[in-house]
Amino acid sequence: MASLATCLLFVAAAMAQDFKVSVGGQLHLSQLNIDSHLVNDGIEPGAGLEVGLNYALSDQWSVNTGVGVAWHQSRTSAARITGSENTQDLEGENFRFDYLINNYNESQKFVALSIPLNLQYESKGHTRFYSRLGASYQILTGVQQQASAQTLTTSGYFDRFNGTLTAPAFAGFGTYRNLDFKQRDFDLNNSINATLELGIKEPMDQGFLYIGAFVEYGLNDINKNSDTTQGTLSFNSSSPTDFIANGNFQSQDNTGKAIIDSARLFITGIKLRYQFGPKRKI
Repeated sequence: MASLATCLLFVAAAMAQDFKVSVGGQLHLSQLNIDSHLVNDGIEPGAGLEVGLNYALSDQWSVNTGVGVAWHQSRTSAARITGSENTQDLEGENFRFDYLINNYNESQKFVALSIPLNLQYESKGHTRFYSRLGASYQILTGVQQQASAQTLTTSGYFDRFNGTLTAPAFAGFGTYRNLDFKQRDFDLNNSINATLELGIKEPMDQGFLYIGAFVEYGLNDINKNSDTTQGTLSFNSSSPTDFIANGNFQSQDNTGKAIIDSARLFITGIKLRYQFGPKRKI
């Protein structure tokens, strides 16, 4: 029994030498790389934290996993959007709501919980160069969109009167400037990303410091709302001047085609990571 206990302790100590825990952070740029005939995408900054687990296969090869959380932003914009919908006014009268939006801008914000799995190779020597290649599963949560417009021109066609109203403004008809629409929630599919990271690994007193640059590219479409039937803007029957921006990811154009056909998550940035544990022999 004493020999077995000694053997188990020896194996545990050996495995402890091969497993190392790391903590770190990242600064990045995010983009929802979209396929759209109407709007353009843009890049916004973000940040994240991670806890990693490294298992050494040899002095130069290792497998890495862990868990991370990151805060992302992206944006979409369009110079001109037109649309219409059948709705009701404040008194319940049916009419067709027509609108023209100039300089429409929209930001998307979301949190990603990531689980990476990659293979690492590093050079020999004191300061080592390393590369990591693999994939990550990104759980996208807390997704919100915030929209604005430079100008909005609206009108209402009432079939019962065979007439079009372009005023009054308090009834939701006219020209409005510098509008900020209410923030809204929506859903995105989770993302599977191919990942690549390159950098240097510097020995410290009680571990290693990693400094690297990384890129992640989504392999799947994360747009969950391409079959929508609503337009970019909706009339608010209970509050006519509080127009509802439905969001590019949840809207169709005036021909019935989805504004965004597909979207893939793209991230690039820098990482700073500290790995705990005794240094392997060089």
